[in-house]
Amino acid sequence: MADMTQLTGAYAAPWLPWIMIPMIFYILPFPIFAIIFLWIERESNGDSTMGQDPMNPPSG
Repeated sequence: MADMTQLTGAYAAPWLPWIMIPMIFYILPFPIFAIIFLWIERESNGDSTMGQDPMNPPSG
């Protein structure tokens, strides 16, 4: 078993960029953009006029 005086954590510092860079740039954007998308869709309340002619609005 390892001696507890040798477990300082100094070995972890060089590996942090290799762990954090993929997390921040490859994995984290997916949930962030999903949350933003859901927030925007929730705020729209279904009154979107996307795909309709702006000069001929729907009657109703």
